Amino acid sequence: MLRGLYTASSGMVTQSKIMDVVSNNLANVNTTGYKRDTVATSAFPDFTVTKNGGDNIPYDGKIGKMNYGILVDTLHTNFQYGTINETKGKLDFALEGNGFFAVSPSPLSTPQNIRYTRDGSFSLNKEGYLVTKDGYYVLSKNTDQSGNHVAIKLTQGDISVDGSGNISLNGQYMDRFNIVDFNNYNILKKEGENLFDAAGAQIIPANAVVKQGYLESSNVNSVDEMVNMINVVRSYEANQKVVTAFDETLSKTVNDVGRV
Repeated sequence: MLRGLYTASSGMVTQSKIMDVVSNNLANVNTTGYKRDTVATSAFPDFTVTKNGGDNIPYDGKIGKMNYGILVDTLHTNFQYGTINETKGKLDFALEGNGFFAVSPSPLSTPQNIRYTRDGSFSLNKEGYLVTKDGYYVLSKNTDQSGNHVAIKLTQGDISVDGSGNISLNGQYMDRFNIVDFNNYNILKKEGENLFDAAGAQIIPANAVVKQGYLESSNVNSVDEMVNMINVVRSYEANQKVVTAFDETLSKTVNDVGRV
């Protein structure tokens, strides 16, 4: 009986964690460049139930397999493109195709502190550096003497960017975005809303086309997520009823059977 209680309880815990992921997706339905997460579940490892003695028991005592329910196995990020919408902002950029903008929390980037994003809603800080909404410095294709990519620094003026990411100021070439892609997206680890740590991933050339005056929307479909949320609630309630039934049965066993 207690095994059934464990199985239903593990189902409730798993559904609760899935609800956290679905809620986070819905909270970021309007976040530029956000990629939705999904949860993969798996069963606890089976174990063999055996019994010693009694009638009708096989000679080796093995009754069969049993497991204790499911658990959250892995969290996957869906990298499907979001819709590209026109904003007409001079410092808004979308990537059409595979690729990520390289950014860094410091203008002095190192291979360890570089992060990647498809959120191209940039601005100029007071020092003239091109930065993300979170204050990360947008990195250039150019490098310093140590081989580290430098932050893009501009002044006020007419900023224009072509499809390859070449940046011009008042018609004069100034710099170029460092846009890269990876051989295996499964290695990318999400940080915050839409930054990715690509430690261990092999960098490959990107085929993305830069579109100035556009932003990529979140790839979350609010209707699908609402359906997922309803299914999670129903599964949680079903497991909750099982737990309640086992609890009532245990209560009768402890309080009533002894009297008889």
